Amino acid sequence: MKVSIIIPVYNSAPAIERCICSVLKQSWQNLEIILVDDHGTDNSIVLASRLLEHPAGENAHPPVAPEEQKVTAPSVKILHHSENRGLSAARNTGLDAATGDYVFFLDCDDEIPPRALENLVLTANLYSHPHLVCGAVDVRPDSKKSLNFSNKLPDYIEGKKASSQAILRRDIPIMACNKLVNRDFLISNKLYFKEGLIHEDNLWSYQVSGFVDSIAITRQVTYIYHLNHKGLTMERVTPKRLDSIKTIITMQIESLSKERPLRTLQEAYIFFTAAWFLDLLYVQSHPQYYNMRQWVRNTLRPFGTGMHYHTLVNHLLYRAIYLPPAVLRAGKKFRENASRNR
Repeated sequence: MKVSIIIPVYNSAPAIERCICSVLKQSWQNLEIILVDDHGTDNSIVLASRLLEHPAGENAHPPVAPEEQKVTAPSVKILHHSENRGLSAARNTGLDAATGDYVFFLDCDDEIPPRALENLVLTANLYSHPHLVCGAVDVRPDSKKSLNFSNKLPDYIEGKKASSQAILRRDIPIMACNKLVNRDFLISNKLYFKEGLIHEDNLWSYQVSGFVDSIAITRQVTYIYHLNHKGLTMERVTPKRLDSIKTIITMQIESLSKERPLRTLQEAYIFFTAAWFLDLLYVQSHPQYYNMRQWVRNTLRPFGTGMHYHTLVNHLLYRAIYLPPAVLRAGKKFRENASRNR
């Protein structure tokens, strides 16, 4: 089985060597490495290209024999954007160029363990090539945020209903990375990433849930997610981020199923997205919190109590939308006092 690893590259010089070296150390060798240069301003793509051209180092001795290199070295494609188009566009460019049976998205500031792809491929073979194959995620430096699977979740999920539920209930991580995804499944269903968005994985996962009918799981760690290079960016609320969340929620509502119980799960997924983002705004005392809160309440009002009850029971983030501001302020003050008294 051939795997195409798609790595968008953008201003990641401090971390790119770690990322590329982790790919070159993979025990599974039937690989196609696709780098997509998203027109960054540093030398990330130069460093990555150099590593792929000389994986043992430019001065390595003795050199690898040509016939041996043909057997072990993965094929490499380096693609270039003429302007910065964002993560979604870079992934789409890589997907269009991929020739593997499966694709694997890897962010350029993360890495994968040496046997990651082998474990995922063996799992795919074990279950007759499902649409998705997922592994556990090691989050560094805060291992408490690592993403594992519930013991109640089976190793193989079959059927459209069960597979959709696993995504919409967030039984598997809502991220495009760390999954083997059947390439033909993505292409035939036009499951590309919406360009120009932040949090594109949220929308993409929602869209995938509408088509997927088989998911396999390995409980081995197959992805190492580094918070150090993302933390500040992920917490910063910009006008583009606000617009992205509105676009995501609007697009998800427009594609709601007419059938229950799938529609109920979709509504809960949307509600969770809105509540999580409002909670982030509130904690930061963001000036757009009340405007966004009102927009969310007006937008979600037509969907009745089914969405609200499901989310209340499972997530408790409903407070960001429905509790009075005075209660929210009291809760925030309590958390701050508790933090100081630790």
